[in-house]
Amino acid sequence: MAAPSFFSYYPMLNERQLLRGQPVVKDALTSLLNWFPVTLQGREIIWRHIPNRFTAPFFADTLQQQNPAQRYICRTEFDWLTRLEPALTPSAFIFHTSRCGSTLLSQLLATLSCCIVMSEPPVIDAFLHLHQTEPEAGGGSAGLRQLILALGQQRSPEETHFFIKLDSWHTQFLPIFRAAFPDTPCWFLYREPEAILASHRRQRGPQMVPGMIASLAAEALEAGDLDGYCAKVLAGFFEAALANVEHLQLINYRQLPDILWQDLLSRHGLDCTAEQLEWMRQRAGFHAKSQGIRFIGDASLASSHPILQQRVAPLYAQLEQCRSRDQ
Repeated sequence: MAAPSFFSYYPMLNERQLLRGQPVVKDALTSLLNWFPVTLQGREIIWRHIPNRFTAPFFADTLQQQNPAQRYICRTEFDWLTRLEPALTPSAFIFHTSRCGSTLLSQLLATLSCCIVMSEPPVIDAFLHLHQTEPEAGGGSAGLRQLILALGQQRSPEETHFFIKLDSWHTQFLPIFRAAFPDTPCWFLYREPEAILASHRRQRGPQMVPGMIASLAAEALEAGDLDGYCAKVLAGFFEAALANVEHLQLINYRQLPDILWQDLLSRHGLDCTAEQLEWMRQRAGFHAKSQGIRFIGDASLASSHPILQQRVAPLYAQLEQCRSRDQ
């Protein structure tokens, strides 16, 4: 059975728009430089030609913002991944619970020209779904490694670091990422469950709507209780993190943005100038997803939900204990 495209999980994204462009015959390509895998359709890779840096909050934003006259599309088989030029291996994977500062963190890293930052590239989600339905079709961890390296192509000597922010439901797949890149650090960003629920009440992400994410095996919705469903999804995220906690650097939302310049940059050998640090501090004052809107703090927390109290709060407390122990 052929795996569906990533975009079938996201009705709000226009597949025709993102995959619309002048077709390029694969045999006409002399190099895959500036070509990035966008998604999978069946056992084909769909590539888009993107000559510019990825600096928008999400990978899909960069695709949407490209001038339609400059859009080029190519389809190839999986084995074309072996034709890639040398690429950077990931400096860190960013796992998260959603609405916990992961987009802000990736946006701050993207201000540094030495960093390649890929924020929720849809081809990874498409691969993971294919891996679930047809484990041999994508080549397992070796196939995932090749796809990720395709995202980390080094287009200038200045680029020295490569960070990938994953989707919030990808923590359950952490073992395959570890198998593909056993030495790559994994960060896990999280936040008080009430604050995450409050954010999704204002604008629910697709992972908090039943049936939207094919790879998210959340429990059934009970009598239209969307908050209860959200709480169950969060429980799954926290449980996945605790199951792999020995492989994670835990980062609480409260530590942002200071932890970036107080710990993470130096830990990864990134020596920033005073000007670069000031630019990051200025960027941190604006919404992660809307760069022109100044951030003034979140609204009040959501009223508690029984599932949040009974299941998620104890998991959050365990993560906090682990984080305190590791500091």
